[in-house]
This record gives sequence, C-alpha cells and structure tokens, in this order.
Amino acid sequence: MAVLVDEDGSPLFLPNVYATIKYRDRGAALTTTGKVLRTIGMAYLWARARSIDLHAAMLSETFLSLEQCEDLANFLRMSRQGQDSEVQVANSVKPQKITRLEKVRGRMADTKSNTHASAEDGGYRIQTIARFFDHYHERLCNQALPSGQINLKQAREQAIKRFRALAPRTGTTPQGDPVEGLPETVMIKVDGAFTPGTAENPFKKGFIQTRNYLMYRIFSDNGMRRNELRYVRVEDVDYARKRVMVRVSKTRPRSLVISQKTADVYRTFVKDHWSKIPVSKRSHGYLFITRTGNQISESAINLMFQVARESSAAIPDYLAPHSMRRTWNDRLSRKIDAMPPEKRISAEEEKKIRIHNNGWSNESQLASRYAARSIREKANKIAEELANEIAGKAT
Repeated sequence: MAVLVDEDGSPLFLPNVYATIKYRDRGAALTTTGKVLRTIGMAYLWARARSIDLHAAMLSETFLSLEQCEDLANFLRMSRQGQDSEVQVANSVKPQKITRLEKVRGRMADTKSNTHASAEDGGYRIQTIARFFDHYHERLCNQALPSGQINLKQAREQAIKRFRALAPRTGTTPQGDPVEGLPETVMIKVDGAFTPGTAENPFKKGFIQTRNYLMYRIFSDNGMRRNELRYVRVEDVDYARKRVMVRVSKTRPRSLVISQKTADVYRTFVKDHWSKIPVSKRSHGYLFITRTGNQISESAINLMFQVARESSAAIPDYLAPHSMRRTWNDRLSRKIDAMPPEKRISAEEEKKIRIHNNGWSNESQLASRYAARSIREKANKIAEELANEIAGKAT
C-alpha cells in the first residue's frame, strides 16, 4: 500500500483519502497510486516552501489565488533537483511580509534549463493535481459551501481552470496515429502460441495453458485492460449470455462480449482446474489465479506475453496486453468498413461503441484518433492505386 507522509512520518489525510477512493479502491496498480501520491507530495512541498496550509486552502471558501495556482504550476514543471533547490532557497530567505509575484517568477525563470522536467512529466503533474483539486472542490461545494456563495464557487472553479490550462501540450495532436495493433498474419502465430496442445505453445500443459489461453481469448475478444482482467471474478462471467462484467476499472465498469469459443474455454478452466483449488485458497473468487490460489499479478501477465514473444521469431516484440486493445480497435475498423453501405453505422455510433468497449471517458480523443487513422489508411490506399494507374498510362 502506498501512503504519503509528511516530514514527521505522519500520513497526510486528504491525499491518502483521495488515493484510496479514486485509485486503490478502483483496482489501480500500486505503481499508479504511488505516482499520484508522489505528485501530490510535490504540491505539499510547494505549499510548505510558500508557507501555505494546502489542507486548509482546499477546504476553505477562498481556496488559492490565480497567482498561487500559476506559481504551483511552475513548481510542478521543475525537475526534482530544481524543486529541492527552490525549497532550499525559500527556507534560507528571511520571511517577508510582502513578496512580489514578479520576483518569484523571475527567480524561477533564471533557473537553468536542466532543472526543468520534461513537458510530459510537467503536464502529467499539473493534470494530476487539477483532478485532486476538483475532487475536494466538488466535496466542499456539495457539503460545506453556502448556497448563496456562488461567486466563491466560481472563483474556485476559475482558479482550477487556470491551473489546468498551464499544463504544457505534449505528444501528438488528436489527429496523430496511436500505435497500431498486430496484423492478422501475426495474430495467427500468436493464436498458436496460446492454444493449448499445439507444438508452438511454450507453457506448461494443464492449468497454465488453459488459464493463459482464457486470458488471451478475453483480451482478443474485447480488448479488456490488464488490471481489469485481474479483478474479474468467476461470477462475473455469464456463460449463457456470453458476457463478462468489468467491475473494477480505472474509468468505468461495463459489460463486455465474449465469443462462444471463449465461453467454452472459461467453462473448461473452471470445471477442470479452478474448482480443484482448495476452497480456502480461492475464497476471494478471482478467476485468474496461480496454481496456489493467489490472484495473478500484473507482472505474471506481462511475463506470459514475454514468453509468447520469445517463443517465435514471427511474433513482434510489441506484443503485450495493451497491444491487444489496439488490435481489437483495428479489427473494429475493418469490420465497419466491410459492412454494406445500407447497414454501416455512423461515425457517432462508432465513437460510442469504442468509448463503451474500451472504457474511455466521454471526453477521450482516442475514439476519434482510431477513426481518423482508418480514413487516412483508406485514403492512402486509393491514392496509391491512382498513382499506379497514372504511371501505367504514362508507359
């Protein structure tokens, strides 16, 4: 369990409650929770250097000023070395009753470039703290802020909005291509590496082969996230309806489809292997377990894909649980393209399908990115055919 503590070793109340509600209880990985808490710790480090009680500020009606939000954003964009230097300078300077913002900005601007974090890290930190602020802003407005204090509510929202806007833009634009899934010719080789009883299967026969094949089948059928798969219970799979319920997700719970073939593998695994584990060892109910009954770990799932990659030279080194999500989205694009015009779904319907199945937020741009890439691929194919036709006429 990751816990954020202060300089005296005492757990900080607000950050740890937030991490428990928003991450730990939703099945987030320990590394994810720890990264969030370390980022929140940076905000508390800034507050200490500025002699600000961040706990009181978040639960007060006045919150932080726009200038303080901007100062915090600048601090978060520093490297850890730069942050430590900033805190050291703040602690060594005698307290002043009045400090001009321009002086603070100037000191940060004069810092050497090697004390700044990458744009990706800075953007992640600012967005993480913005979500942290949003959580307690909503809590305060719903529970403590008088109904007549609309101006205070708007001032808080404006400050948080301004703070979030200071996150640097990173990576590709929404029109950039996400990493592609695996081609169907490669998926044939991957199928062979996971299918029980085949000569290509590198795993131990019996429990391990059947369990790994069931995990692979679910990844292939619906592109479920790795950590979502870990928390699937036996009761979450509906054999008759061919559905699996995702109850623990970093975004949203949802019901996903599985094929009849996957449902049959599920029944075989439960009947022949899972049910043979002592009841006391599988009382947690998780479907994917080790042979001793423990819930399977993320590292074990990663290792499963690593062994499959290394078993065949035809399987690329980017085969991983997340590449299965990309593969599912590529297959959806091809499925929609193959529909007759009168049955083809609209772009808006396609976006809704992707958002639901992948468990993305309604604001996510990934659905549009996959659709845009599909359009570009078709455009490139048509352009290539046209170029060949023109070249043929020229000869």
